Amino acid sequence: MSLSAPFLFAPLASAADDSGVVVNKPNVTFFTSLGALSVEDKDFDPEVFESEVGLKGVVKSDDFTMVYNLTADFSDAINSRDTNGPEAEGDIHVKEANVVFPTSYGAFVIAPRITSGQNRELYSNVDLFEYNEAHSGSVAPTGNTLYGQPAEGDDVLAWASPKFMGVKLVLATISLDEDNGEDMDAQAYRFIYDDGKLNLGAGQVIVNKNTPPAAANPAGLTYTRSALTAGYKFDKLDLGVTYEINDDTFGPAGDYDTLGIAARYHLNNGYSIAAAHYSKDSEVDANDNDGTVMQIKKQAGNNIAFWIEAADYDKTPDNIAVGVNLRY
Repeated sequence: MSLSAPFLFAPLASAADDSGVVVNKPNVTFFTSLGALSVEDKDFDPEVFESEVGLKGVVKSDDFTMVYNLTADFSDAINSRDTNGPEAEGDIHVKEANVVFPTSYGAFVIAPRITSGQNRELYSNVDLFEYNEAHSGSVAPTGNTLYGQPAEGDDVLAWASPKFMGVKLVLATISLDEDNGEDMDAQAYRFIYDDGKLNLGAGQVIVNKNTPPAAANPAGLTYTRSALTAGYKFDKLDLGVTYEINDDTFGPAGDYDTLGIAARYHLNNGYSIAAAHYSKDSEVDANDNDGTVMQIKKQAGNNIAFWIEAADYDKTPDNIAVGVNLRY
């Protein structure tokens, strides 16, 4: 799917048709993170880590309210010449394409593409970094496999309950394969408590045994990924921990557990220091991995930040990255 710049930035005024449905002018969002990267055994490289442009708007009527989100990431297109390839539409990654219907009974979500809420709410206590992000999947910059949880989801239907005494429940179903005879290839749920200082969460993703090819799952197992998280914000110190358990994984990955512990200390004048340690223990010894990451960050106002981070891994290549983030 390709998006043109005129479409992304076209001014769309609020309008109401004869039915009384009002389409409000959307907000244009922009985020870019770029800098320089040195990865073990590779050349030093200026890099765009993320470059996102998005639209977010609201449609209202007497009968419903709908929030729509559309976000595209252009970083692969920008970086593609590093691999001697031209910039191409195929390098544009659509990160968000979804609608949310907020109601008094909770929020209902239809999402062909969406940022993973499971990742955001169960892993954010230890996912503090810019390049060394604590998630799996094709959009993980480092390519590490410490955690199994990806940062994005496709073909998701979800419901989030109203908050009650700081607690909410989220239920989701994910379609991973249209041709396997299973309408719900994966189900996910999570409980979240957040009072602004204390954050607690527990959740699970259950992947149907018929989702992978039979050759990848000869025993007919159902894969489960469970996560527990806790975080607390003191006056200047943020602490967090996330523990993930992967049972009956498909293919050669083997069952494994990953524990991450992270902290950020806020200094004066927008400076902060963050550190984390991640440890993956697999039943397949060759898949064990540990990582330690450190970062210094300067938040220069609401829209710009400068940072430098370094990571030391047992299996994943070590790296040093320095960058600047700009958003509006």
